[in-house]
Amino acid sequence: MESLANWFQQTFLPYGDWGILMLSALDGSFVPMPQVIDMAIMLACALEPLKAWRYAIAAVVGSTAGVMAVYGIARGGRIATKRGGKRMAWAEEFLQRRGALALFISALMPPPFPFKVVILAAGFLKVPARSMLIGVGLGRTVRFGAEATLAALYGRTIIAIVKERAGLASLVLASMILIIAIAYYAWQKKTFAEG
Repeated sequence: MESLANWFQQTFLPYGDWGILMLSALDGSFVPMPQVIDMAIMLACALEPLKAWRYAIAAVVGSTAGVMAVYGIARGGRIATKRGGKRMAWAEEFLQRRGALALFISALMPPPFPFKVVILAAGFLKVPARSMLIGVGLGRTVRFGAEATLAALYGRTIIAIVKERAGLASLVLASMILIIAIAYYAWQKKTFAEG
């Protein structure tokens, strides 16, 4: 964690809000970077708590812009969504039943939730752009705002604890990743077996 924080501080922070904006736009579009933007926001806010609100806004704007690019391409036709299979069918049904609420919930979810599939389905189904902006924008605001706030308040404390107990922190992190992976696999198997 310390080496990641040092690398981030030296490489990424000089670009500030613009770096977060570009990184989140790439993450929201077709360049998948699972959890990179979340870590970038949390580290930036932990290192510079007074700028937390700026980093959160940059992440929301960038991510929403990237998502709207994917949505625009998918809205042009089913070409971009042909190979979705059961995931695409599930996303289409999810959007038809829940609309903007589905987009809001999807925007809140961290990886490995299939967010891009939901966006492609929304484009194909021609969900109104206004619903897209509201659902995704609000979801990303809640998610990135919460991350920025928590990191600004507790980030330095967490970094200090991780430095002191690196072995224990690694074990806890590995356990959490394993639990999330098992839960996601079980959810995915159940969801797509029913469809």
